[in-house]
This record gives sequence, C-alpha cells and structure tokens, in this order.
Amino acid sequence: MKENNENYIGLFIPDEDSLVKSLVQLTTSIESGSWIFISDERPRKKVKALFKKGSVTVNEGQILLSSQFKLREPVVRARPVIDALAEMVKITKSHNLLIFVEMTWAVRTPSGDIYLRELQGAFQDFLNKNPQCTIVCIYNESILLDDQLLIGLASHPLIYATNKLKVNPYYLPPHIQIHNRIRERFDYLLGNVDENHKALLSNKNNSTFEKSYSQERTLLTNISKSDEGRWKIRCFGELRIYRENGELINWNTKSGATKKLKAVFAYLLLKGKKGASGEQIADLLWPDAETTEIAMNRFYHSIRFLRQVLGGDSSLGKDDSFIINQNSIYYLQLPYDSWIDLPMFRELCVKGKMHAQNDELEQAKVCYTSAERLYSGQLFEDIPLKYTENGDDDWCWSKRFWYKEMYQKLLYSLASLNRKLEEYAAAISYADRALAEDPNLEEAHKEKMLALASLKRYDALNRQFKVYTESLKKFNLGTPSQALKDLYNDLIRNTQY
Repeated sequence: MKENNENYIGLFIPDEDSLVKSLVQLTTSIESGSWIFISDERPRKKVKALFKKGSVTVNEGQILLSSQFKLREPVVRARPVIDALAEMVKITKSHNLLIFVEMTWAVRTPSGDIYLRELQGAFQDFLNKNPQCTIVCIYNESILLDDQLLIGLASHPLIYATNKLKVNPYYLPPHIQIHNRIRERFDYLLGNVDENHKALLSNKNNSTFEKSYSQERTLLTNISKSDEGRWKIRCFGELRIYRENGELINWNTKSGATKKLKAVFAYLLLKGKKGASGEQIADLLWPDAETTEIAMNRFYHSIRFLRQVLGGDSSLGKDDSFIINQNSIYYLQLPYDSWIDLPMFRELCVKGKMHAQNDELEQAKVCYTSAERLYSGQLFEDIPLKYTENGDDDWCWSKRFWYKEMYQKLLYSLASLNRKLEEYAAAISYADRALAEDPNLEEAHKEKMLALASLKRYDALNRQFKVYTESLKKFNLGTPSQALKDLYNDLIRNTQY
C-alpha cells in the first residue's frame, strides 16, 4: 500500500505540447496495468489525437468524459463523483490503474469553484481505500482561475515537474485544505521545517487557538467571526444569498422593506473594507426625509432588520454580527471563504480575451462560456433605480452599465469564436442574443453576417445588413461604418447563384 497518498499527483500544464509530453512520460514511468483519461476540455477524438501525437497506444486505456463522473452537474459535489469513479474502478478490475482527471470543470460553475477543496479531500479518501489506483489531476494554467491553481498546488503530496515526480513542499492535508484557516496552514507549513514548532503543536489543544479564517477572498470585505459556513452571493440578476447548505436567505420581514434591505447589503458589499457612514446610507434610502433625525431612525431600524435577515443578530453580539459599526462606520462581514460572482466573471472574461488574441479558440470558448453562465441579469436588477441612480454617490449605476457592456461584448465574442470553429448555428445564436441586448451593436451584426456568408445564406446576409441600416436610421445614429460596408460588399461579391 502506498503511504501518505503518494498516488495522488498534480500535473500543471501551460500548453498542449506540455500535456502531450507529460502524458507520454507518466504512462511509461508509473507502473500501471491500464489507464483512464477523464476529459473535460476536449471531445474523445481530440484526446485520442493527443495520445497518438505522443505515440501512446490508445487501446491500452479508456477515454471518458467528465459528464460520466458527474463533473458537469449544476452543483458538483464530491459524493456522486466518487461513487461514479468507484463504479468505474470496479468494472475495470485493474491491479494498477492510472487515472487522469482534467480539472477544468472547476471554472464552469460556481459550485465547482466553491467545492474544489471538498473534492480534493474526497479523492485522497478514495485512494486510501483503493491503493491500487493512482490519480493524476491535470490543471490547465491558462484556463483555471488563480485561486483554483493555488488550491490544486496545495492538494497533492507529489507534483510531476521537470520530467519526474517530486515531493510537494506546499502540500496541505485535506483537513487543513477544507477548513482553509490561515493559522492552521501556517502551523502545518512551519512544522515541516521546524521540529520544535511541530512538537509544541502536538502538546497543545487546538481548541485553545484563536479561530482564523480564509485569506482567499473575492472582494475586500471583512470576515465574520460567525461559525456559519461560506455563502454564495449572486449579484447578477436578483440579489441572492445562499448559505453553505444551499438554503436561500429570505429577505422578507415584517417591516416590508425588502428592497431597502437589499440596497443596504449591496451598498456595503461594494464599499468593502471602506465601509459607509449611517448618514451616507440614510441619504441614499431616504433623501426626502423631513429631518436627518427621522432618516437616521429609519436607518437604525433597517440595520436591525438586515441583521435578523442575515442571521447574525440572534447568536452573536452587535460587534460580531454580519453588519458591524466601528466609529460610526458600518461594514459588511461575510463568512470566511464566501464566493461572489462578480470577480469570477471579470477574471473569466479577461482570460478568454487573452486566449482569443492568441488564437487559442477552444480555451477561449471554455472561459467565455463559463463567464456567460454567470451573467443572469443586470447587476442588482431587483434594486429600484431610485436607490441605484444616485447622482451624488454613483455606487451602482456605472458598474451596472459597465457589466452590461461587458456581457454584450462577451456574446459577440462567443459568436466570433463559434464562427471560427465552424459552429455557425451557435455563432448566429450568440449574435442574435447580443442584438437582443442592443440592436445597434455593429460587431454583433458583423459576426452574424460572416456566419451567414459561411453558410452561403446570402439572402439572409443581405437582409441582415438592411436591418442594421434601418435600425441606425430609426435611432438617428447615421449609417453603418465604412468598414462594415466594405465587408458587406466583399461578401456579396462572393455570392454564387
């Protein structure tokens, strides 16, 4: 039996050539009876091509899809994944089975990002019970988010690097990874190099240590001292907060001020560690109050109701709840390791753009489609305009507009990617979705025209150009740009009847 999960290996790849080279070396250097490759980024035929490129005999193993192991579910949880993996191992009946797992699934859904640590621990438990197996997790450095790469780096006792297996100095055991508390991480890592520190820890009761919380936060907010697990916060569309068990926080209170409570939460969330004074928030919600005193009394009632909604008022003191007041400045405190959709959306868009500029179409598509799933509506869509369009304190409107423009650009970028990948129906669909957002997006019209030309649907191409021309005229926006006119004329010249 292999000790300390030395059969749990991390493989970090910057590009496809590195993957091919590593696959060749691993399938020959690790003693195995057979292998399984669980593909997430590519269809089977492309994985087969990679193995053949490295002269690895495909018949010696199986190429399976991540969906067969529950890694494409809306919520990716460890138990179903491990059950599917155990069933496959039982069927394979190999005494030495090498299992490759592409970890790109983690960027596809918020749950993939949140529960990545949970699955890492479950993989190691599985290997303890199945020592005949070796799992190699493959991390695509160009697609996975930075936090996810760090989680992966800390999850494997062994790393395959510079053509050989190496002991990982950054490895953290599953119980430390899952809780992700800074002090526990520090103590373990220092204990690896300082025997005195390690001995000191073994003689102490961990319950006497001060509780610490995650440093891997998506926004610069304070961390609550509550024992409650991580939240998942959706800012696109309606503001929604899910507790760790999946329960949706109910905003309804007897006060009937749901929209105001959401506005306060959203305001403090975006203010982050800067916080905001009671007067700022009172002026936002009750600008027409007869006196400042009346506005402030209403604000104090709203804060009390908001604390009740979030659940921090019943079991914690005023200074330890999810809304705290320090020196007349109010701050939002989130449970440790909480997830928010906004930073992930931005990062995926940036990564997608970089891949597209480098003509790495498949990687760009993974990033862009993952970002597109996150955008479920405009920023804080259910918070009334009277709170978001504040001329003196533009805390939301500009951001809402910026994210909407970013989403529109994302849609016509996906149209372009799908067209280049010769997936024309998808390209037209994305262009139409962009035009539904704004009928005068020239880039969207351009992508739809190019896709129609590729399908030789020249009548439809001609109609599309006329639709755009008429739309611009309707809104008094002039005529199509000269570049688009030239493109249209070039495409029509190629018409073959």
